[in-house]
Amino acid sequence: ALPISQQGSIKFVSVNLPRDNMADTAAAEKRKEPETAAVASTETDAKRLKPTPPDAAVVRKQVEYYLSDENLKYDKFFHDKISGNADGWLDLTLILSCNKMKQMRATKDDVVASLKDSKMELNEAGTHVRRPGNAALPNLEAKPTHQKKSSIHAHDGGVVAIFKNIPEEQQWTQIKAAVQEKLPQKVNLWFVSQVSDKNECMLSCAPFEGDIAFFEELAIEVGGTTLKCEICFGENLQKALKEIPKHIIVKRERESRKRQKERNRPIKLGTSHFNNVAMLRGRVKEILNSRSDGEQLKPDGSDFKLIKCLLEFHPSGAEKSQGLVGIKVAKSQQGDSRCFYMIKEGGKEEDFSAKKCLDAVELNPPYVQTEEKKPVAKAAAEKPAEGEKKEEAAAEKKEEAAAEKKEEAAAEKKEAAAEKPAEGEKKEEAAAEKKEEAAAEKKEEAAAEKKEEA
Repeated sequence: ALPISQQGSIKFVSVNLPRDNMADTAAAEKRKEPETAAVASTETDAKRLKPTPPDAAVVRKQVEYYLSDENLKYDKFFHDKISGNADGWLDLTLILSCNKMKQMRATKDDVVASLKDSKMELNEAGTHVRRPGNAALPNLEAKPTHQKKSSIHAHDGGVVAIFKNIPEEQQWTQIKAAVQEKLPQKVNLWFVSQVSDKNECMLSCAPFEGDIAFFEELAIEVGGTTLKCEICFGENLQKALKEIPKHIIVKRERESRKRQKERNRPIKLGTSHFNNVAMLRGRVKEILNSRSDGEQLKPDGSDFKLIKCLLEFHPSGAEKSQGLVGIKVAKSQQGDSRCFYMIKEGGKEEDFSAKKCLDAVELNPPYVQTEEKKPVAKAAAEKPAEGEKKEEAAAEKKEEAAAEKKEEAAAEKKEAAAEKPAEGEKKEEAAAEKKEEAAAEKKEEAAAEKKEEA
């Protein structure tokens, strides 16, 4: 604001703008008008649009899951709320506060409407729900930790585990001795840390067949206390690796590469062969992406047979696949992703996680058995063996013939050597006879000469 003394002296100055600038300004103002109108129309359209109400069957299935034994044995929050009510009632507002219910945009009225055909019980006011007949709750259990895809092979180079709540005055040497005693023969612990201020001790072990399952079930007795082993994952694994010496890290990396090479072998699922598990994952993804929503796999097709075999690897595959008559591809109930659905007798449909199946395959791959190729290998190996035998036999014959010739030659030499002395004796006898004859003739001549003289 200007001072009062200067307000009367304000002069308005006209500025001549270039025509180009004036045209641009006018065009900009024109552009603003439709944009403003478009924004206004978008706002009115958004107000008119109403969210699609959730599927009653999906809402019912989710509420029934929250109150099932399968969930309540791990869900401490709901377990405590239900057990805290004498009649076992659970407030619907607690259910509606769950993330999956929020994603479906389910309201209290949606839940009440969906539970009309359910075994779950609603109170008269429609504000609380409970299990059928106020059934007893299952015992609470520790929720199992599901391995992420990136952590499935985190311990290929050897398991890294930790023991917690170690009794006071117990040293790492007692932990090492107790674990080493239960390990398979020729398997050694690479590293055992000192017992920390939090009474925790971490260890690193050489890899061996079935090592993950071994350490998952391992429990040791130390200082009169049973200690359960925990395999390290995520942040705990990263912290533990910082304590491990460098040369042990190098060992783990080397062993991990060895296992990866061993794992990169052909697998067989039903009649389908794949170079490795990664190729199987890619094929399953192709099947999902190449089908439209609601499209069924042909029962006689290779894709149907492959997914059916894959379902057997699901943790609950045998139970889930009972009464299976078909498989289809459709949108998942949990989000915008797509998944497989089992079609069962009576038209009932149930989705299943292909990821869980693939993870199970990766943990225990159905490798192609080398025994199938053994007959061919044997036949190929037998042919050279037969040839070798023939060559050996021919060589033996040659050696025998040569030995016979040598023996004959030796015999001939002996005979020749034996004949030479005999010939010498004959010559000597003949010479002796000649001498005797000559001596006799001389005697006779001498006697005849004497007679003549006489």
